[in-house]
Amino acid sequence: MTWTLPNQLTIARLILGAGFFVLLGLYRPSYVSGRWLLNCAFVLYIVMGITDILDGWLARRWKITSAFGRIVDPFVDKVLVIGAFAMLTGANYVFCDHLPPSQLERTLPSWITGGMASCIRPWMVVVIMSREFIVSAVRGYSESLGRKFPATPAGKIKMFVQSFAICAVLYQLANLQNVQWAVVVKIIAVWAAVIVTVISGFAYLGKIRKLLSANEPD
Repeated sequence: MTWTLPNQLTIARLILGAGFFVLLGLYRPSYVSGRWLLNCAFVLYIVMGITDILDGWLARRWKITSAFGRIVDPFVDKVLVIGAFAMLTGANYVFCDHLPPSQLERTLPSWITGGMASCIRPWMVVVIMSREFIVSAVRGYSESLGRKFPATPAGKIKMFVQSFAICAVLYQLANLQNVQWAVVVKIIAVWAAVIVTVISGFAYLGKIRKLLSANEPD
């Protein structure tokens, strides 16, 4: 691997991700610093998103795309998204006295939020993780055969919607807990992330089937 600037940005994003997870883990709704922690996590995720766009743009502009970038960049994206969704299912994001549901959330059916202020449930994490593991396994297999397996438009849309959902949850919990429109945006964003993840997984099926069938013995 050559330490080009795009590759350096990819590694930097993974390091920043560690700090992001620390902030999510430290958050407690009863802490005075709780809002500050979530806002810092929100800003850090935005910064990581900018570096993600920048490293891909630089790699294409300078024509220095590499196998490292094609493999590690999606890996880092998956670590950040799956890690964020997983941590937002923690006990520190459950409705409680210090983190009560808004008036709107009290009136919604329980299956919509599941008692989670983040609106994210463990089964959602399983769905997202399953899709990512399958695509990653096939991408690794494709690369081992010397065949490129770049991200598709569906995959990029999926990443954007997932990232938007994470940011919507963080910002709403930190700054707009009792604002109805913000609650609606958070709920729609989370459910949209799950739905788009599933749809994008199906969009990869054609490529996966073609790849596997091409290497089956006659």
